[in-house]
Amino acid sequence: MDLMPQLSIRDARLALGGRPVLRGIDLSLARGEVVALLGASGCGKTTLLRAIAGLQRLDAGTLTMSGQQVQSLPPQQRDIGMVFQHYALFPNLTVRENIRFGPLARGEEPAVADARAEELLALVELQALADRLPPALSGGQRQRVALARALATQPMLLLMDEPFSALDEHFRLPLRRQFRQLQRALGQSCVIVTHDREEAFEIADRVAVMVDGVIAQCASPRELRRAPVNRRVADFLGLFNRLDARTLDGAWRRGSGHWIAPVDALMLSEATDAHPVDPRRDGLHLRASVRASYPGQQRVTCELEGPNGQGLTLWRRHEDPDLAPGGEVRLTIAEAALRWIDD
Repeated sequence: MDLMPQLSIRDARLALGGRPVLRGIDLSLARGEVVALLGASGCGKTTLLRAIAGLQRLDAGTLTMSGQQVQSLPPQQRDIGMVFQHYALFPNLTVRENIRFGPLARGEEPAVADARAEELLALVELQALADRLPPALSGGQRQRVALARALATQPMLLLMDEPFSALDEHFRLPLRRQFRQLQRALGQSCVIVTHDREEAFEIADRVAVMVDGVIAQCASPRELRRAPVNRRVADFLGLFNRLDARTLDGAWRRGSGHWIAPVDALMLSEATDAHPVDPRRDGLHLRASVRASYPGQQRVTCELEGPNGQGLTLWRRHEDPDLAPGGEVRLTIAEAALRWIDD
């Protein structure tokens, strides 16, 4: 079994205009793995992708692909394929010609390039559109052409920069699932940049959450849901309620730090003044006021104001009774759902 990483990044550092953008990045990618770089604007995720591609030169650190250091090599010598947010297709070439362009540019025989183009046209289900020009295609079709073109050279590593963000949701969801099926079928190693948590969790084997030029946590989607490593990761993922321990009562009160729990662990309490709960047995209990409710496709999201003005999120079913803005609610979180974060 080949245990050598497809990509290994060690202590990558880069400053732009005197401002540190990458501050000691360490990351590895196994053969056939998909890693998503997830973070808010300005966190450094796109700069890191550009550094891997050779479009941005590192100030310090090493980039190794299958055992070869490549940080000093130009992009054309790094054996990568790239899919950009806005596709970057050749508008005057047909779909088939766009796909076969890469192999021909690398000196492969026309017959080999043609065979690979036909194979990829079948994989992305575009055989019927092979002779059309890109302007005659929908956004989803153009994105599939861009993916096929990037795969045509059989790259060691595929890099994708916000590849689905320009698409309507109607196209975005099925296309990213089709990409995942194709990636698994080919065993293609891939790094993808996104700001969309759901996209990262659906596509990637591991997600690297970037904050201020560092990778705050790199883990599987399951692990990120279960145990974010710190407050900033928990807040960015948006899957947790966080409570300052200094504002709580009884055994839950501490001099610093926070308690976090998954949003779906916050429930309306059945306790009343006449029938109080036992806080030592029944988890964390608190009161909050209702700010607003927002019906969504899957659920109703209620924004609440908890102790000391802390914002909380409560998920409700559409068939549940409405919570009136300004009303007070009693809430409970089971002890097993709570996790302590020092910062």
